[in-house]
Amino acid sequence: MKYEHIELKKFKRSDYSEFVLAGDVGATNANLSIAGVKGKDVQPLFILHFMSKELMSISSAINETLKFADDKYKIHVSKACLSPAGPLDNGRSFCKLTNNPLAVDVKVILSETLLGSLALINDFEAIGFGLPFLDEKDKSHLIELSHPEKRVPKAVPKAVKGIVGAGTGLGKSILFFDNVKGMYVPSPSEGGHEDLPVVDSFEYELMQFVKDRRGGEAPCDYEDLLSGRGIIAIYDYIIEMEMFDYNSVTDMICKAKDEEKAALISKNAKEDDACMKTFEIFTRFYARALRNMALNLMARGGMYIAGGIAAKNLSFFQDEVFMKEFEINYAQHKVLKEIPVFVITNYNVSLYGAANVAANFPELAIKK
Repeated sequence: MKYEHIELKKFKRSDYSEFVLAGDVGATNANLSIAGVKGKDVQPLFILHFMSKELMSISSAINETLKFADDKYKIHVSKACLSPAGPLDNGRSFCKLTNNPLAVDVKVILSETLLGSLALINDFEAIGFGLPFLDEKDKSHLIELSHPEKRVPKAVPKAVKGIVGAGTGLGKSILFFDNVKGMYVPSPSEGGHEDLPVVDSFEYELMQFVKDRRGGEAPCDYEDLLSGRGIIAIYDYIIEMEMFDYNSVTDMICKAKDEEKAALISKNAKEDDACMKTFEIFTRFYARALRNMALNLMARGGMYIAGGIAAKNLSFFQDEVFMKEFEINYAQHKVLKEIPVFVITNYNVSLYGAANVAANFPELAIKK
């Protein structure tokens, strides 16, 4: 089985009281990590990175990770938490990934691996459970976006927080402060599939283009544009409309494989006019999604942008145009001005969250 081994931290087994397995299972990438536990603190130590489309089952990747931990470090693990990218069933025992045919079935995994217990959480719940382990002062963890006129508002303690993140799809999560636990607890959401709002004829025609390509009678949702495939759809519409001259970059992107196109558009977004326009449109819709969720929640605790697209294209989010779009609202402009906005730059936040649940939330686990 093919995987990439990523060492995160040099460690000694004696540094930790126990070890847990934490997994972030997305439509494109599956990252399984062994994390050390010390008190309430968790620290992912190494990752085995798999390509999701190459996996026959999640159990096989888990067994490979457990074997690697035993062979290389003599670490034995019985507790685990996985965060698949899709809606969970009511019993938190099954998830069919939204954008991949893989399914995650707790009972099957427990029968096919040496794990003694396994918790299942939504992929954006994992980000919420991981937020407490990020340092706002460390730009490799979080970057705060300045509002227009370089204002940086302060979060209201214990107020609701929101997370929005675009990658293969679009995810959201809501964080409420639990006074009993003394910490924020996330709630899963499928808000990435809310109907897409458009404000002018260009956006309406773009939406119709995307809907025709996608098929079906259902209206376009946020994820149809705020995702890797959404970037491609926006770009293709711009090319079809002949908004810019065809050039060597256009030719390269149009001839590329579908799975490579979004990365190529991102790579050329600062030099090529069509790619730049694509990201301007993409980030405008992103700011709108962020704004609408902030108003839904009255998220005075802050809004957090997750997902690899934002972290890899920071300049578009740090541009004042993005935050101006976030603040646009006739009735509640003043509320939006006072909501802090962060980009999560620590790619492993979901692993922190899954490790946190595996170590500290036994009530969410199903035992063998």
